[in-house]
Amino acid sequence: MWLLQRIHPPCTGCGPGLRSAHPHRRASITIRFHPQRRRHAEVPDVTHVLRIAAVMLLCAAPLLAQTTGSAPSKTPSASPPAQPSAAARPATSAQPPLAGRPADAVSASTARAPATLPPVVGGVADGCTIRDITRLGRNPTPGELRCRYGAKGPGRFGLLSYLDVPVYQPVTPQPGTHVVGVPGMPHPALGESYEQWEWRVLRTKYGPGVGAVHREMELLDPVFATRLMRFERDLAVRGVHARRRETWRSPERQAHLFQQGRSRPGPVATTTLTSWHNRVDRNGRPAGRAADYDVSPRDLAAFHEVAASLGLESYGADSNDPGHVFLPDTDAATGMEIAVLRLLPRVPHVTLATGRPYDEPPIPGMPNHWRELTAIFLARWVPWPNTEIRLGPPALARVALPRPPPPPAPPPAAARRGRRPR
Repeated sequence: MWLLQRIHPPCTGCGPGLRSAHPHRRASITIRFHPQRRRHAEVPDVTHVLRIAAVMLLCAAPLLAQTTGSAPSKTPSASPPAQPSAAARPATSAQPPLAGRPADAVSASTARAPATLPPVVGGVADGCTIRDITRLGRNPTPGELRCRYGAKGPGRFGLLSYLDVPVYQPVTPQPGTHVVGVPGMPHPALGESYEQWEWRVLRTKYGPGVGAVHREMELLDPVFATRLMRFERDLAVRGVHARRRETWRSPERQAHLFQQGRSRPGPVATTTLTSWHNRVDRNGRPAGRAADYDVSPRDLAAFHEVAASLGLESYGADSNDPGHVFLPDTDAATGMEIAVLRLLPRVPHVTLATGRPYDEPPIPGMPNHWRELTAIFLARWVPWPNTEIRLGPPALARVALPRPPPPPAPPPAAARRGRRPR
């Protein structure tokens, strides 16, 4: 009687019998004790004990089923890991969104046609699980560093030749030097390598909106904008006439400029798809860290002198882009990351004159040679195009040589002296 009251307390107004109903079952169980044996509860009958045990098992069965179903299994299993559920998978073009469909139909459709997810750059699909630089070993391998920054591909990876910023240089005929690991910069699409990114950009046709040029200070990073205002004020004090040409630049305009000299006619205009003109903040608002100026050649020396005094970077007065000043975001990489990346060889920058890294020896007809290879690269997709210079054997022209003189005639044989044979 006591055990039964702990599980289902007796209802008020019940008679001499005790009625216990399972909450999950429609059928009720009624247990009635003999009125004469209620006084002797200390010596219950075996039948009554069995009935009480049966009620306890019925009440505890759903609880045991819930606990065993939710508790994780501690024994190792040889079966493969379970696939993610349909709710956790993103909707693809082959499988429409699952909103408004019953659960049975959803489970049946997902069982018939499982969704295929694209590979994730630097994710678990590529075998890369490193997300924190402190989890690297004492002597990390180049593969671990590439995994950390998502630099997928056979190109060069490391710090830039003249700046402590991690970059990646693809293996393409006319490559760019792209910044990696800095928030707010353009980057390839999900599952896309940098080689594929350049191939897609060079084949894309952009609309007339790429011609819009922004010169406003409000589109710059506040730190860089403050320093740029002081820079223009110091230029006016020095008597340097510089006109601001462009500040923030959209990624589409940057890609359109990257096409010039590669897939569009004209000289090479830029060597990167991740310029400091294109930077945005964490909310996606423009926050550029570069500006272009039109400066007369006689004022270039004073222009770069004032820029260096304020901590602004530039390419120098003798470069192909002398009016470009920028402030790189070196705070994105910690000191420990920079120290580890310095173990790798530096990545040489690409020059605007040739469209190739500066450490390559010049060859005759170099720009035309790489333009021809770029046209072949764009005509048919090759995952890792071969950019090695292979010169064929030279074609020698036939030269008509004079015929050699005929050999001299042999001398006549001399007459023999002596007796004649008989």
